[in-house]
Amino acid sequence: MLEGLQHLLELQRLDSEIAKRQEVLAALPAKRKQGDESLTAVGAALEAARETLQAAELGLRNAESALQDQEALLAKLEGQQFQVKDNTAYTALLSEMDHAKAAISECETRILEEMEAIEAGRAQQEAAEAAERDTRKRVDGELAEFDARQKKLEGELAGLEAERALVGPKLDAHILSVYERIASRRHPALALVSGEICEGCRVGIPAQNFLEIMKGERLITCESCKRILLHPDMVRTAGGAPPDSESSSKTKA
Repeated sequence: MLEGLQHLLELQRLDSEIAKRQEVLAALPAKRKQGDESLTAVGAALEAARETLQAAELGLRNAESALQDQEALLAKLEGQQFQVKDNTAYTALLSEMDHAKAAISECETRILEEMEAIEAGRAQQEAAEAAERDTRKRVDGELAEFDARQKKLEGELAGLEAERALVGPKLDAHILSVYERIASRRHPALALVSGEICEGCRVGIPAQNFLEIMKGERLITCESCKRILLHPDMVRTAGGAPPDSESSSKTKA
């Protein structure tokens, strides 16, 4: 059993390394998506800042145009003062002139307000442009890092899978079949026993099964989580790495 156990432990080690890299690879698309979302957000903020500035500039042009119209109207009304022949018409003309003057004052106020809005809008746009540049630089760097990491991980995976392809055939067909069936459902497929307790699911092991595990003559699986059970002494004798007990404790049946 010891020779087969060595291969079994090596298979478990390779599967553990493969799983770690697959987990990192699986997380990369989400991280890339986060970068895209960051760029979308700063892009939207920049577009909003540009629209705000454009609105203020349009408001200024409209206010200046309105001011010119009111000034022209006032000049026209002032030119009519000497053409009025009665008091009623003169009073009406003065009222129109007052309205024009009030409108001019309002236009001048609007112009000042729009100029302030333009100044604030330019500052907002500059800040948004800087944020967009910084975010793009950061995201581009992250994407380059992700691409390099993916390439490295894919190379390591190819190597590990090639190693695995060599180890599998060294195992007894029945042992390999049992291992593969368990590994397809939970990771790791092996679990140590400690004080007649399965470290994979923390459930007690029947005394007879514990004795069988100690003999090491055949595979014994946990009745609860179905993992292949190994005693630490068996692992030390086989000279292999112990199953990942931390992962085992996190993966319950």
